[in-house]
Amino acid sequence: MDPRRNQEQIGLFPTTLATPGLSAVDVIRAQAAQARDAALGAGIRRAAVATWQVIAAVGSALLTFPARRSTYESLRQLSDRELADIGLTRGEISRVFEPDFRMPARPANANQPAAAARPQAA
Repeated sequence: MDPRRNQEQIGLFPTTLATPGLSAVDVIRAQAAQARDAALGAGIRRAAVATWQVIAAVGSALLTFPARRSTYESLRQLSDRELADIGLTRGEISRVFEPDFRMPARPANANQPAAAARPQAA
């Protein structure tokens, strides 16, 4: 032991596994403490990441809300015919902003050449 360190300072330094003279019980205790500390650190990191993701999601929702609301109101003002032209129905307006919403492959007014639009009888 270093004579320059008093007992209070010695308590601040954790014992290492390489210290000679440790009994098997002390080695197991030290390994258990290291495993506990690693598990606590991992749990705190996961909680911090999850908290950050929630904060980011709320911030994103707040930033995009005005544009989403404006688009929603614009779609509600369209007639059923105009909605059909862009491939929507009135019931789908509320679902437009859902992540799993898919637009039809081809809207009703997809411009095609006249010959390709209607097959001619032979």
